Amino acid sequence: MRTEAGLVLEGRYELVSLIATGGMGQVWKGRDQDLDRDIAVKVLREEYAGDEGFLKRFRAEARHTASLSHDAIAALYDYGELDGRAYIVMELCAGRPLSDIIEENPGGLPEKRVISVLIELARALDAAHAKGVVHRDVKPENILVDEADDWAMKITDFGIARSSDQARLTKTGLVMGTAQYLSPEQAMGKQATSLSDIYALGIVAFEMLVGHRPFTGATQVEIAMAQVKQQPPELPEDIDPGLRRLVAMTLAKAPANRPRSAAAVARILEAIQRGVEPRFTTGAIPVTRVEDHDWTGGHPTGSPQSSAPGPSTSPTGTRTAAMPLPLSGRGIRHRSSGSAMSAASAGSAPRRPLSGPSGPSAASAGSASSANPAGEAGARGEESAREGARRTVRGTSTGARIGPLSVPGLLLLLLLLVVVGAAIAGATGLLPLGAAADVSTPAAAGLCLALPSTMDGSVFDQTIRTVAQ
Repeated sequence: MRTEAGLVLEGRYELVSLIATGGMGQVWKGRDQDLDRDIAVKVLREEYAGDEGFLKRFRAEARHTASLSHDAIAALYDYGELDGRAYIVMELCAGRPLSDIIEENPGGLPEKRVISVLIELARALDAAHAKGVVHRDVKPENILVDEADDWAMKITDFGIARSSDQARLTKTGLVMGTAQYLSPEQAMGKQATSLSDIYALGIVAFEMLVGHRPFTGATQVEIAMAQVKQQPPELPEDIDPGLRRLVAMTLAKAPANRPRSAAAVARILEAIQRGVEPRFTTGAIPVTRVEDHDWTGGHPTGSPQSSAPGPSTSPTGTRTAAMPLPLSGRGIRHRSSGSAMSAASAGSAPRRPLSGPSGPSAASAGSASSANPAGEAGARGEESAREGARRTVRGTSTGARIGPLSVPGLLLLLLLLVVVGAAIAGATGLLPLGAAADVSTPAAAGLCLALPSTMDGSVFDQTIRTVAQ
């Protein structure tokens, strides 16, 4: 089968004019004679006819595109094979490649236009990722923009896309994609993920804003190595700070430091478009400090723009998997170092409400707590420790207190008063001496033996002399 204008495939799809030629196939403008509508037909190039590897790729592209349904993704209508050559019938998209528009604007496109295109592109990629499809070749040549329709865009060419449930179509270590838009992990021969598409999206955004790509080189290999080793140049200061930060995040070398999904990218862009301060999130654990965290369950009190990342963090202000984990955002309990209460006793002790301050002192304490949430958490932890210690003391027989005296001390004092009273009464004749216990009796001897451990020595001697009289 020789592809030329006027050829009709399967008696239905007529080839009208050649639109473009790619690495694997040709794209023709066609006509569906049965449904009487314009179509686009992608046909495997003649030199690859019968090649099972390329046929598998065409089949994979057809399956991937057929599983997707989004306004910004070119729809697939049909697939077939004829004389060893596969063809895909797709929606004919109006407009022209984004690469042509960028080439015509070497100084960059208007920021508002860039944001609107990126939002649609991010939403389209998110729809593909939700179906488990990774594009793996996001670039301006595969993005069609209709300037007459308010810059509506369509993403095309899922030829080297990969689904999460399909077998590998490439040999281990074989790099698939275009070097200028290749993520660092792809350049090193690793598996492409949805975060690889986000990296390519960042390259496209950079190119749209300044008119050129962030990484260049004499050869494809040099460009791929630059993707791995070099940091992208800074965007001009006149670009929105939020947009500059987002592009820097998408171009992070570590996938975990990029926005966690294409949907997150779209939300940030929509916030920038509305003039609202965006919330930046990544797949990594954000860097937080105890004093900057709202321990009531909210968000860090410091603005993302308020402080620059420290030397131990990445340029995007996040931690990678190799960095130590921060404190949990769900709150922590502090145990005072001076408290003797163990963690086990603290956990087993029942909780009781603590009485708080009132009046002006309560107001000042509230303001101090809101100003320093971590200090409030520490104070609560120390107070809980002291309360637990007090509960532990009250729960034992030796630690119970009645007024200023402990129970054993009070008992000893009462016993001393009884003995002294009996001695005085015997000495004055109020109590017959015979009624008093004779010290020679076992009971009296036991009492006298017990006295030295419970009373002062001088009192003991005086008592013995009195009883002896």
